[in-house]
Amino acid sequence: MGCTELLEISRRQFNLSFSMLERIIYQCPADLWNEKNGGFVFWQQLLHTLTAVDFWMRKASGKFTEPFANKRVYPELDKDPEDNLSREQLIGYMNKVKEVYEVFFENKDDEWLCNNSVVHDKIKNIDIIFMQIRHIQYHVGHCNSILRDKGREAVEWIDYFGE
Repeated sequence: MGCTELLEISRRQFNLSFSMLERIIYQCPADLWNEKNGGFVFWQQLLHTLTAVDFWMRKASGKFTEPFANKRVYPELDKDPEDNLSREQLIGYMNKVKEVYEVFFENKDDEWLCNNSVVHDKIKNIDIIFMQIRHIQYHVGHCNSILRDKGREAVEWIDYFGE
């Protein structure tokens, strides 16, 4: 394997992590959706994770807009939400975030990985990708722990071993 495959490997690993986050959103039982466990309301932790992808992977020209600005949902996890989000609302936002990260990876090459981020010029694009993979997996693991503690089915690990 040559170094010219780093972007594709990074994108694949990001997609696998995001797929696990997506499964958590769909799989969370309705009775746990608005329940506070492990310090956070279940959906708020998912919103937090999606918001980070949206913030860090936006285009250079893209001004970040806080999701659900008309609601008091506190995606930074600094307060308990005063309003609720439905699964459908979060799925709608998740689909928007998918478009953001697809553009982030679109028409890029391995050299781009070593360029400074347009969001924070002290780190590289590859830092953004790895940072988001770690962040997503942290919250997927936390949500899976809640599901297991409540006797519910956790999201399965997704592997990729190539063709």
